[in-house]
Amino acid sequence: MKFRRPATLVATFEDGQIILHNFLTRDRFVCSAEYLEFLAKLDDWHGAEDLFSYFPDTDRASLARQFVKLVAAKALIVKGSPDAVQDEKYRREWLWGVPAGFFHFSVRGTQFITGKPARTYMRKLRASGASPKLVDSNVGRHITRLPATDTSRGLFALMRKRRSQRQFDEKPISMQALADCLFAGNGVVEFRQHADSGRLPVAMTPSGGGRNPFELYVYARNVSGLKAGFYHYDAVQQDLGLVRAGKADVSKMLGTQRWPAKAAAVIFLVAHFPRTMWKYRMPIAYRVVMMEAGFIGQNVSLAATHHGLSAVPSGALDERLIEDHLGTPAMESAVVLSLSVGRPKAQLG
Repeated sequence: MKFRRPATLVATFEDGQIILHNFLTRDRFVCSAEYLEFLAKLDDWHGAEDLFSYFPDTDRASLARQFVKLVAAKALIVKGSPDAVQDEKYRREWLWGVPAGFFHFSVRGTQFITGKPARTYMRKLRASGASPKLVDSNVGRHITRLPATDTSRGLFALMRKRRSQRQFDEKPISMQALADCLFAGNGVVEFRQHADSGRLPVAMTPSGGGRNPFELYVYARNVSGLKAGFYHYDAVQQDLGLVRAGKADVSKMLGTQRWPAKAAAVIFLVAHFPRTMWKYRMPIAYRVVMMEAGFIGQNVSLAATHHGLSAVPSGALDERLIEDHLGTPAMESAVVLSLSVGRPKAQLG
């Protein structure tokens, strides 16, 4: 049996203690300086006797118990184990290093609060102090007046009309409306040949280096002419491929929020990291991919507004549950954003 330190182990310091985090498995524990120094030496596979040799004056039975605890805490991995397989996959496929990996994998599986607990939380926040200003002015600066934007016509009228209305009625949306939302978000309009990068898709939104990292999936609950289920959107052919048939509890997928349950459709933006990693190996490329989700989401929202619909974005995601339904791998891809689309319920008064 052989052991080594996982590539996803990071040390932080809290209240005078060393805290080790395995950000891939989301395990954390307090570690002594002695064992931190020991783990630092385990870049490669070590046999059990090699481990004991680092502590020649310590009782072997006591050491064995400590090694078992390190394995349980995912600070040591055993060659051939599922954890070792995942570690190898991370070492092989995650090319953006520890900083981006620590953030990306650590925020997966966040527990969200909704309903009464969320309202209680907000009351406590207000009681603890006022919110920072949400807009800044130019008071005290030399002012240059800009011409007014006409928001009564064309694109700006549509942009001004867009709102995230979370109350949906039970009427279906049309297939055309869904198609337009998907196309506006990620539809490929042409291909262009690049001297260095080869044949690149040109989509409806800008993409860093033309890498086009996003694929769109949709859960159709109430779309005219479309059976309930999960579909993948082919951005070139503009068609839907059935991934999983049947209805699902999207509230569980979206942080237990209740309002998405009545949306006619939910569009999921799934990033495929190797597309961008192939060209850009620096960690900042991770941020560029996240930015692209905003471009796509805004286009989807405007297309929905054009059809008299509301498309409400949400980052409150149960990644594992969504990926189980979509069949997308967790290491090289991630669901980044959802947009719940439906007819807004008429407001009284």
